[in-house]
Amino acid sequence: MKLILVDDEKGIVEGLKKMIGRYIPECEVVGTAHNGLEGFELIRKKQPDIVITDIRMPQADGLDMINMLREANSRAAFILLSGFADFEYARKGIQLGVKFYLNKPVEEEELRECVNQVMDAIRSDRDKLAEVDELRQEVLSRIQEDALRDISYIGPEQADLMEELLLAARIPKKCSRFASILMEFDGNTDSLKENGLQPLYRQIDLALRRYHCVYRFRYSAGQIAIVVAHGSPMKDEELIRMIRVLKEAALRELKLSVTVGIGRVHGGVTGISKSFEEARQALSYKVIKGTDAVLPYLDMLKLTGPGLSVPEEVIAKLEAAIDHMDKEECTRILREIFRLMEDEPGMRPDELQMHCLNILLSSIRKMSFQQLQQNDFLGRHILSLEGISKFRTLEVLEEWMIEIIDRMISFKQEHNNSKKNDIITQVKEYVAAHYNEPITLADLSARFYISPYYLSKHFKQKTGETYVSFLTQIRIAKAKELLKQTDLKVYEICRMVGYLDTQHFAQMFEKLAGCKPRDYRKQNPNA
Repeated sequence: MKLILVDDEKGIVEGLKKMIGRYIPECEVVGTAHNGLEGFELIRKKQPDIVITDIRMPQADGLDMINMLREANSRAAFILLSGFADFEYARKGIQLGVKFYLNKPVEEEELRECVNQVMDAIRSDRDKLAEVDELRQEVLSRIQEDALRDISYIGPEQADLMEELLLAARIPKKCSRFASILMEFDGNTDSLKENGLQPLYRQIDLALRRYHCVYRFRYSAGQIAIVVAHGSPMKDEELIRMIRVLKEAALRELKLSVTVGIGRVHGGVTGISKSFEEARQALSYKVIKGTDAVLPYLDMLKLTGPGLSVPEEVIAKLEAAIDHMDKEECTRILREIFRLMEDEPGMRPDELQMHCLNILLSSIRKMSFQQLQQNDFLGRHILSLEGISKFRTLEVLEEWMIEIIDRMISFKQEHNNSKKNDIITQVKEYVAAHYNEPITLADLSARFYISPYYLSKHFKQKTGETYVSFLTQIRIAKAKELLKQTDLKVYEICRMVGYLDTQHFAQMFEKLAGCKPRDYRKQNPNA
């Protein structure tokens, strides 16, 4: 540990310096001073761990020096050195937080014992600070993960909400460029079960270390999300190259096979959600490209070709019919799509295949790959090109597509109890009962067999508000009840209604209630 000696008697300074060098090898004397002002400047410059200082000195005494250093936020531990017993000096020293004293002349054993006590106290304080920092970082990481998950499902029109979430996540304002990546595990994940995610996180941090901030977290049961934030322009090509290196390292070092979807680089707060949607779409093209691949959204755009584009409203109707499990309507819409294809002159067989694949991709976006893999027929025919590549005529393709959609609806009927309320009602009831838990859209989508993106979209369509807004309103309403009916502390109520960060809770409360939690309690004195 670094140590500084301050005393106006040079002989005492030299004697202490020799004793420390001989008997306390753990300490290094990094400087000496002979008055309080000189000591103040030296300590500010060297930032020592321990200072041994005389009390009475010219220009500024030891206590004045300590007081100035405390005001300058010095973290040094002080040992007061005095040639006489003076209660008033001791009392002032205690007020300044000094716990250790040595009397002149200083004995070697006494010096060694006192300095060792100070070093033990410093180590103990550092251990406590490290524990607090570790806990604070863990809480911050959870807040950041939840905020980034929520942002990933919010549309670009919710820019204000995204700003609030980024503020809660404490993502640096200097970061103005964002890109999102989704990694999906393929096959054997024994190494993850054995070692957890930390080895993979270290590989991610290493591969993307040139960027200002990299956030990585579990996105769903089989996926890891990465958000890259940077304060200066980012090149898509460079990011793609780094992700390829990361994928190779994951396979080589961790024996993990992954498929990766990469969104484009976007500017501004809405860039995170835009890039997330692109990463999701890119990952869905593993139907075409296969697993164990890096799938940049830029490359996927090239796969659609210049031919016929099925109108978005027709695809929307097909999605709605699948959602309502209406087989007849699905068949009618598919035949309408194929009539459009028939009217397209000069379409090549490979273009026909591509259009069918795009229709299937649009149709299955509400189903996770895990759900598709649960069904032998769908997994075998949709998750590979084998089924579609052998068809060369519109007629055969048309009947095959109708069969695929028919099987898809049958699968959905097996996993959805149509006697219950609609899916959004069920989601709202579940959230109302579990509002105090860290519920994400990914958790809800797995529970209710619908993809996070479409759950978010469907929730907004049905309720007129986002899922995040609905959850916030429930939590704040419950917080109001607790503020009125109990004498619990605000931070206790914050935890009870599902928030980890008291400051974020207070901001959300004030936004909805129009006042801070403590002011609300004063206005409703029923506790």
